[in-house]
Amino acid sequence: MTDGLKTPTGRIRKKTGYHHGNLRNSIIEAVTRLISESRSLDFQLKEVAKLVGTSTPAIYRHFESKQDLLVETAIAGYDLQLSYRAYAVEQAGRSPISRIMAIGYAYIHFARSHPGFFLLLKSMETEEILSSERYQAQRDETVQQMHNLVTECIAEGYFLDIDPGVAMASIQATGFGVANLYVGNQLVWVAPAAVGNENLVSELFKLHIGSLLSAKGKKALEDAKGDPFK
Repeated sequence: MTDGLKTPTGRIRKKTGYHHGNLRNSIIEAVTRLISESRSLDFQLKEVAKLVGTSTPAIYRHFESKQDLLVETAIAGYDLQLSYRAYAVEQAGRSPISRIMAIGYAYIHFARSHPGFFLLLKSMETEEILSSERYQAQRDETVQQMHNLVTECIAEGYFLDIDPGVAMASIQATGFGVANLYVGNQLVWVAPAAVGNENLVSELFKLHIGSLLSAKGKKALEDAKGDPFK
């Protein structure tokens, strides 16, 4: 697994409006590596500089403080997650069930490919990150997209008679739980026989999402395309 800034197509996402974009990206990548290794935000900028092969003052030319660096890392992480989601949805079928599955696959693949970003976004958000308008806009966009799909599923009879909030919570809990099994290397303890199962993510999503579905929804689930990242 890697914490690099590569998208699903392998290209590097560069932030516009900054000089020395490669150094900026390298600093962010180093932060995600430290988060992945230590499972905490308890690192110093000199450690980041050492990983990048630069100086601490050079970091301050791109970021005002450690907190500013964490905010920008979180924003970059959401941008990267969006690229995975967009790629997966492009490969999905037209039904909202197919698109929900695609977003789930993207969520897991992002977490496994970029554990440092995943940990920061899902369990280590600081007050500064949460107060960032750009970050909040990214979160709102993600939640709204899933809400729209759930609402569409209910309106078109793919879901059972269920509260939209409960459906969203169930889908999120499934994705978050599966992602943490991989990021936390817990699968070997929880289900060692499943470690080599390449279809495990698909099987888990179908099992959990299937519990929300009507007969029409289950047919759409059977017809949904598989994991686009395999």
